[in-house]
Amino acid sequence: MEAGPEEPRAPRDAAQSADPAERLDGLRAWVAQLDRKLGTRFYALGAATVLGLAAGIVAIVLVLGLKEDSATKSQIEQLRDDVRGVERSASTAADDDVAALDERLAGLESQLEGLRSDQTATGREISVIQDDVSDLRDDVTQLENAPPPDTSDSTNDSAGGSNSNSP
Repeated sequence: MEAGPEEPRAPRDAAQSADPAERLDGLRAWVAQLDRKLGTRFYALGAATVLGLAAGIVAIVLVLGLKEDSATKSQIEQLRDDVRGVERSASTAADDDVAALDERLAGLESQLEGLRSDQTATGREISVIQDDVSDLRDDVTQLENAPPPDTSDSTNDSAGGSNSNSP
């Protein structure tokens, strides 16, 4: 390290000087520089110590907080038992719901099957009715196409008059 224009000379340099006032000024400057360096180091060491103490205190507080917040084995076992109970009740409720839905589905299937059989029977009845209607149409068509009945014989008989052909 070279001595700059602002830095005082080392004590050896001051000792070589012949003037005692110059020697004292050199020693004072060297002591002042040493004091500044030690003061800076002291403040840095103090700050590091305070930060270390603060970190230690925070760590202790966190450990104590974790210790207070941590669960005991009995508490964990109690929670496990509670979870098992909830699982059992949820499973039972789900089984009951599935059974109820299964019964309802079976009822709907039987109703659907009944409706299908009713639909089949209704379809057969409609087919029979359609055949009857077709037969009736054929009969009406035959009646419409048939020659008109002989009205002369029927008018004499129906008028109640005497029939010349009658014995």
